Amino acid sequence: MTDDFLEQTAVRRKQGAFTLLYYLCWAALAVCVLIALIFLGGAMGTNPETGGLVIRWLNLPIVAVFGGLAFLLWRASDNCRVEYDYTFTNGNLDVSRVLNNRRRRYLTALQMKDVIRCGPATGPAFQKTLNEPGIKVHNWFVNREANLYFFYFKRKEAKHVIVLELNREMIDVIRSKSTYLPRDAWYDADGTQKYAGIS
Repeated sequence: MTDDFLEQTAVRRKQGAFTLLYYLCWAALAVCVLIALIFLGGAMGTNPETGGLVIRWLNLPIVAVFGGLAFLLWRASDNCRVEYDYTFTNGNLDVSRVLNNRRRRYLTALQMKDVIRCGPATGPAFQKTLNEPGIKVHNWFVNREANLYFFYFKRKEAKHVIVLELNREMIDVIRSKSTYLPRDAWYDADGTQKYAGIS
């Protein structure tokens, strides 16, 4: 028996403006680091009269501010290059966010058997899900105009809906067996309920 295994990466289609923003962040970061180092170097000196060490305390808040700005710009630059990795293995969907091709953050593992309602992120079933009281919405996609799908589930009594950018191949394998997705969980965009394992 072979495993049902499929990987997909969602990348931003229109990256130009984000690439420009990425380089602007790094340019501003370099300026902030330079200013912080200048003021840090000037924070300590020698008293010309006594020859003792003098600390210029007013420099330290400036060092902290520009050091903090440099850190925030570094984190912001990572968010200019975001991808989402989706991995499906025998009924389990893993979702991770990848920042700047180097920092991976694991987001969730969702067993398809735990899904209450799912389908295209349009239409009445999706709107009904968004109107659930206390729902927590997780938008884990990069292209708003792409084919987006939602999965509604409960975990530790909390209600969650995740919105993902999945291709047709991934959707087909998710819906391929009723042992993966509950038979009555899938709703088409027009609100029509479709059984798992039936195209």
